Amino acid sequence: MNALSVERIVFPVTLSDGNTYSLVGYLYFQGTWRNRPLQVLLHGGNYNHKYWDIPAINGHAYSYAEFMARRGHAVLALDLLGTGTSSRPDADFLSFQEMGSAVHQGVASMRSGTHPHGYAFRSIALVGHSLGSAVAAYVQATYRDADAVVSTGLVFLDYQRPLDPAVVQERAKDPYFKLPSELRGSVFHWEAGTDPAVLAYDRAHLDDVIPRGYVFTLFPFLADPTVSRVNQVTSPVLVQLGEFDGLAPGSLAEKELAVWSGASKRDVQVVRGVGHCFNSHLANLGSWTGIDTWLSQTLPKQ
Repeated sequence: MNALSVERIVFPVTLSDGNTYSLVGYLYFQGTWRNRPLQVLLHGGNYNHKYWDIPAINGHAYSYAEFMARRGHAVLALDLLGTGTSSRPDADFLSFQEMGSAVHQGVASMRSGTHPHGYAFRSIALVGHSLGSAVAAYVQATYRDADAVVSTGLVFLDYQRPLDPAVVQERAKDPYFKLPSELRGSVFHWEAGTDPAVLAYDRAHLDDVIPRGYVFTLFPFLADPTVSRVNQVTSPVLVQLGEFDGLAPGSLAEKELAVWSGASKRDVQVVRGVGHCFNSHLANLGSWTGIDTWLSQTLPKQ
C-alpha cells in the first residue's frame, strides 16, 4: 500500500485592499493526486486545518483527511486566513466576503492548474464544517467553483449562539480572539460520545483564533438566505447534522435542507452519536462513510 503523502501549498490571494496574502493548504493523497476528485476542506471557528487531521488516539482514527485520501480522494485542507500558518490581515478588514474571495482564488487555481503542482482538477467538492460551511455556501453561490457542496454542523435559519453576545463582544476586544475553553467540551462536543483524551487533545492542540471582522460580518448572514446566498447554490448539496449537536441539531434536518432551495440535488443525513465537531467523536465514521458514498455517487467521474 502506498504511503499517505501531505504537501503544503501556498496560494497568493489578493483582496480588495490591493494587498496579496498567503492562503495555506495541505494536500493529502495516496500515491498520486492525479485523476482523483478533490475535496477542499473549510474548518470552523476556533480551529484550523488540523480539525481535519486529528491523530489516532487510544487506537481510534480521527483523521478525516487520511480516511478520504485512502479512499481515492485528493484532500486539500485549508488554514483560512487569520488561522494556522496563513496570513493574518487586519482582523476588522477580514470580512466574510474577503474570506470567501480568498477561498475562491485558491479553489480556482486548483481547477485551472495554476497552483504550484500545475495540475487541473476536473472534479471538486467544497466540504465545510460549522462556519466553514457558511463560507462554502457563499463561495459556491458567488463563484460556482465546485461541482458539489457538503455542509456539516451548520443550520442557517436556527443557528444557536453558544454565548451571550456580550461575552463575544468582550472577547472580541482582541482583533484575533478565542472563545472560552470550556465551550470545547460543553458546546463543541457531546461528551458522552467523546474520549476524554481526545477532548484534552482538542484543547491543547486544536484551539485557534477567530478574526473579529469575519465573525461580525458572518453571523448576520446566517439569518437571511438572500444575503448568505445559500439559496443560490445550484450544485448538488449534502447536509450533515449531528444527532446531539446543540448548535445545529439533527432535529432541524428537513428544515435546513429546504434552505438550499436552488440546489440541483439535495440530501440530508443525521449522524448518530455525535455532537458539533463530528471528526473528534467516537462515532465519526458515520459522517465520513456518508460523505464518501455521497460524493462517489455525485461528483463527475474522472
